[in-house]
Amino acid sequence: MKISGAKKIHYDSGPNMTPLVDVVMVILIFLMLAGSFGTADHYLVSDVPVEARGAGGKPPESGPLPAEFTINVEQDGPFYIARAGNFSSVRSTDSAKAYTELKTQLHTQLVNFRNAGVKPDDVQVYIFPTGTVTLANLVQVFEAAQDAGFKKVGFGVRS
Repeated sequence: MKISGAKKIHYDSGPNMTPLVDVVMVILIFLMLAGSFGTADHYLVSDVPVEARGAGGKPPESGPLPAEFTINVEQDGPFYIARAGNFSSVRSTDSAKAYTELKTQLHTQLVNFRNAGVKPDDVQVYIFPTGTVTLANLVQVFEAAQDAGFKKVGFGVRS
């Protein structure tokens, strides 16, 4: 008697998974290379250019440096205190009123720069927040500076 079942190949281990793993790895590598892990949408975008005192390797541009204007922002409980240049400080007990007052002061400063012969595009505004300033208050100061007419608004830190 001849046993034919012993010579047949048995596939008890299931299908070959190697081609599937290869295809999945190729797709994964493609998505990792094509995707972006971080975008500028998560941050406040600034148009402040590289300055002569920066640490970059680019040599400074010839001609006068842009005019600078600073806004110091401190946290006072749930409110902020903004000191813009040599204007009086703005305390945000009423959010809409403080925004309007700060915007008015900043617009006045922009007019002063224009009257002094400085182009508005050459004015750089630096916002220096303390470590305790909330993001909501900082965004309000940033928007007030942009709505006042300043185009180059950035952030700095004090050492």
